[in-house]
Amino acid sequence: MKTDRIFWGIILVYIGGIILLENFNMIDFSWRYIWRFWPLVLIVTGINILFAKRKTVLATTLIAGVTIISLGFITYKGLNNDSNTGITWSNDDETEVEKESKELNAYTETYDPRFKIVKLEVSGGASSFVIDEYTDNLFEANIKGAKARYILKKTEQDSIVNLDFTTNNNKDFNFKDEEYSKVKLYLNTTPIWDISLKMGAGKATFNLEDYKVRTLDLEGGAAKFDIKLGSLQDSVSLNAETGVAKVVIKIPENSGCLIENTSELSSRKFDGFKENEVGDYETPNFKTAKHKIYINFKGGLSDFEVRRY
Repeated sequence: MKTDRIFWGIILVYIGGIILLENFNMIDFSWRYIWRFWPLVLIVTGINILFAKRKTVLATTLIAGVTIISLGFITYKGLNNDSNTGITWSNDDETEVEKESKELNAYTETYDPRFKIVKLEVSGGASSFVIDEYTDNLFEANIKGAKARYILKKTEQDSIVNLDFTTNNNKDFNFKDEEYSKVKLYLNTTPIWDISLKMGAGKATFNLEDYKVRTLDLEGGAAKFDIKLGSLQDSVSLNAETGVAKVVIKIPENSGCLIENTSELSSRKFDGFKENEVGDYETPNFKTAKHKIYINFKGGLSDFEVRRY
């Protein structure tokens, strides 16, 4: 058997196995470690190329052994990341600071009643993003992480304001677990929000039930998204474009929802939806509901789920 077939066969079985175990909630795997250890993938691929034409037992054993050991290391780190990072969230601020001894960076943009629509663009590397509290300011962000550097830019035109909140860590290459930051965002509940989140690897937990969200665009590589939408806008558009990711969207029971899924390789779970004549999925009340949610999924080997609450 060709060594390249063994190599890619092991890779596909590994990815499929991890996704399957995650789907049944048997493990909680952090895909960000694949992103962080990408040089290891180059090393394994290089070894495979060197021995690709050698159809010997030694070459086959070497390729299989190096691949399995490398994947085993990534699996160990991915399953034990929470205990090794040293980053824990607690309701006790003093305990939290004592355990982490991290730098806290804060960003604020004051509220102006002139602003009716806010276009927020958030871009980050391997971080955890959270929205679960509101603010009287227009926008706030607190970042916990030793190397967390962000830039907040604002431009405005009439009643529309653009906020660009972007990481500035491009010049720093740090592979220590503690360099991962947790970004907590606070939004004002008054204006209409168009939100865009782009990240390579990490996690986003957004509770947007109390916000007037008009559009939400999600882009991520090895990422996890847990999003809860509300019904304060008559029409909401959500687009998710991912690589190897897990995406969970929670929508109100009384909202009509249409899902367009253009990914054939991804798994999907749309309880309470029915497939229509063009192959999309919709809730029984989609045509009659006053509040409508439009969802578009694009992904590689991703897990898409939509829940009604």
